[in-house]
Amino acid sequence: MPAASVMRRCLAMVPVLRAPLRALLQAWIALAMLLASGAARAEPAVRVPPGTRADAQGQLVSGRGLRETSDFFAAELARRGIDAQQIGPYAVRGVEITRFVSRTASTPWLAIHVLRSAGKTLIFFVPRGK
Repeated sequence: MPAASVMRRCLAMVPVLRAPLRALLQAWIALAMLLASGAARAEPAVRVPPGTRADAQGQLVSGRGLRETSDFFAAELARRGIDAQQIGPYAVRGVEITRFVSRTASTPWLAIHVLRSAGKTLIFFVPRGK
C-alpha cells in the first residue's frame, strides 16, 4: 500500500484532532515509515567493493569489472575467515558469472553471484533458506 494512502487512512480515522495534534501525528507516521524503509534496505553481510551503488531497481552495481569484483570478494571472504567455494568466472549465453557458495553455516547468505552483462557488473546475495 502506498505511503500516502496509509497516511490518509490514519488521518481519516481521527478527524476531530486539532491542527497541532494532527501535525504531530503526521510527523510520527512519517518517522515510522522512514525507519521501516531503512530496515528494509539493510547493509549487505559482506563488504562490497568501493564504488558499488544501488541502481533504480535496487540491484547492486559494482563500479569495477567482473574480475576485480570477484577478486575483491575472494580477498574479503578470506580476510573474514568465511569458507566459500568460488565457481568461475565462466560465460553462459553472453553473461559472465562468478559464484561464491558459502560452506560456513553462520552466514546469512548462501551464495554471492557476480554477473557481468550488457556492460554492467551486478552483485546478488542469495539468502540462506530457513
